[in-house]
Amino acid sequence: MQHKIVIARHRPWLKTGLVAGAVALLALLMWGLYSYTRATTVSDFERAQTELERAQDERRNLTRDLRAARAQVDELRNQVAYQKRSVEIDTHACDEVRQSLTALQSEVSSLREQLTFYRGMSPTGQTRSGVRVHDIKLQAKDKEPRAYSFDLTLIQSAQKDRFFGGSVRMEIQGLNGAVRHNLALEDIALGDTKKLIFSMKYYEEFRGEFRLPDGFKPQRVVVALQIDGENTPRPEESFEWNRILAGVGGNENVRR
Repeated sequence: MQHKIVIARHRPWLKTGLVAGAVALLALLMWGLYSYTRATTVSDFERAQTELERAQDERRNLTRDLRAARAQVDELRNQVAYQKRSVEIDTHACDEVRQSLTALQSEVSSLREQLTFYRGMSPTGQTRSGVRVHDIKLQAKDKEPRAYSFDLTLIQSAQKDRFFGGSVRMEIQGLNGAVRHNLALEDIALGDTKKLIFSMKYYEEFRGEFRLPDGFKPQRVVVALQIDGENTPRPEESFEWNRILAGVGGNENVRR
């Protein structure tokens, strides 16, 4: 067996140098890694800080816009409530004015009727003296076909200190087919409505009902007064059927 002899140079500084180089290289690498990590961390932090500030600014802007929007909504709600209340007040006021106007018109109409009534009783308001027809009204009965109710008012236009007595003759004039026909109240009256007798100093009212026969077409109502103690009847007063049925009146002032 042969032995080999290896001859090596003795360099004691080489190992130390290699160790020192390795340490230096490692330190350099660690420094580079630290610098890179620090730079990257700072950049990310600054970016995050910038994003955070931007988000905070955006949140502040949105909060401000939200407050402004809420304030505007509240203002619009108040305006809507005000307008709604104003409309309600105006509507209520209009209703009150309309009701007041209707009441005043009704009162005016009533006062005019009273004025006409008392003028009719005044000697200075009428040239005709004695008893006369002040008003006559007709109204159809809902549940009875061709049946009507009437209201007749007589007044005395003069000689108020005297009582007048007498009777009323009322008849309905019209057409039965093509033939003119007159119906006396006594012949078509309903219930207790038969003969109309009056005894009055100022005025007297009569109410009654009657039914028209089938086929009869009414045209006017004629009223004649017979005063006790007078030999001749008073002139007849004629009223247009459609006008007194509508509540308009319509004395045609027909005398016979």
